Amino acid sequence: MVKKTTTQPKTESEIVKLFAAGLRRTAITPGIAGYKPLPHQERFHEDSHKIRLLIGGNRVGKTVSGATEMVMCLTGEHPIRSKMFTLPFRGRCVGVDFETGINRIILPEIARWIPPSQLINGSWEDSYVKGERTLYLENKSQCEFLSNDQDVSKHAGTSRQGIWIDEHCDIEIYNENLARTVDSEGHIWITVTPLLDISWEYDTLYTPGKKGSPNIGIHEASTSENPYVSGAQMSILTDGMGDAEKQARLTGSFMQQHGTIFKGAFTKANIIPPVVNSDKWPLYQKWGCGAGFDHGYTNPTAVPLCLFDAEGRIVVIDEYYETGRLIKENAKELQAWFKRVKIPEYILADPSIRAKDPISGGSIHQEYSENGLFMALGNNDVDAGIARLRGRFKTGMLLVASNCEKLIWELERYQYSKYVNRKTAERNNTKEQPLKKNDHLIDALRYFVMSQPALPGEKETRIGNILNAPTALDGDRFDEELQNLVDAYKREPVFDEYGMEI
Repeated sequence: MVKKTTTQPKTESEIVKLFAAGLRRTAITPGIAGYKPLPHQERFHEDSHKIRLLIGGNRVGKTVSGATEMVMCLTGEHPIRSKMFTLPFRGRCVGVDFETGINRIILPEIARWIPPSQLINGSWEDSYVKGERTLYLENKSQCEFLSNDQDVSKHAGTSRQGIWIDEHCDIEIYNENLARTVDSEGHIWITVTPLLDISWEYDTLYTPGKKGSPNIGIHEASTSENPYVSGAQMSILTDGMGDAEKQARLTGSFMQQHGTIFKGAFTKANIIPPVVNSDKWPLYQKWGCGAGFDHGYTNPTAVPLCLFDAEGRIVVIDEYYETGRLIKENAKELQAWFKRVKIPEYILADPSIRAKDPISGGSIHQEYSENGLFMALGNNDVDAGIARLRGRFKTGMLLVASNCEKLIWELERYQYSKYVNRKTAERNNTKEQPLKKNDHLIDALRYFVMSQPALPGEKETRIGNILNAPTALDGDRFDEELQNLVDAYKREPVFDEYGMEI
């Protein structure tokens, strides 16, 4: 810390000037003593959970809530936390960046609520050390300021009793900051308007918090809860915005709940109780069975197991979803799994598994065959596949058993990719390419559904798989094509005059 010296006034005139200056500061910025929280802010401050998430629309006072929470902790005047900690208090504030998040939002808000009596020499300039980005108070409490765009290593270091994160941050940044509160049994609070389409806060904090996690407190606030903001003002702010962003800014609800690819198609009506081989589900034995397949190692190997009938109805009855397994391990586990649940008549896989390794000359497809798991290559027309999934979900022709938790999780979050920043988005048309994330079971399901005959009203898909078959294969043709593939692997390679394998 850069040492700040306390200069005592020497004359009566200096004392009077300092007193007058203090009165002016108090009148303009009364500090935390002048804070009158709204009901939703009061509930937030009185929450004793270790982790608190305050989500809300614009102008509900999220930043004010976060800043006053920190100031009350630093000054020892918090209604709940001050009974849990002794001064000095070690705090940290994390903004989206330094230029805007820290310098223009967080620092002015902290300065607004800090009582002058708590500042060194009663001066913000003497208390805040710019080179360290740290605020030091007379009572020895301190608060450092970091940003989400810093390297995660910058967020390491000594423990902190309280950390405030304003707006969305990367999950690695959150995890590192949460770790700073372990030794001190500290707490962390996040204030955010959830405008990002996919955010880890929804899965890591919001969902478990809403389910009653003992460590997470969830606070939601609508713009209408702020009596100082009129409906006319918010109408001006949100004019021209899309429905999803408008909803997020007004209510604070997660945009990902509104902007997913299968929104309005995949609903609770498409989820049924688990399907088992019993008298309660007599069609289990009568329907056909097939599976989709998406191979992975770091990413999961994903297999939805499906029943289908002659009318085109499909029911996903179970799922395989494993990471870190070798091909031979997957093959062994899948064969045992099929025997326990139901053996598929055919499996449609991602066509990319046929690509040959330039060193070994083999392929993922070939290695699975050598380990007893035979697959045909599916149609990977993404747009057509998504359209077919949406259509069948809407008509109730595609159902998912409730035990397929990973597939349901993916379907609820699957969405189109976005541009990196808003300026780029405004200069271009909306992206129509799905975001390649959390889509492994969905991809595998696409391959299977695309193998089924088109229903009335569905477009026949273009030929796009290795079998040149846009519809389901009958048993005889499947066996024939599969045998051809197996025979092709067994034969000696033939090369042309340029040394390329034919």
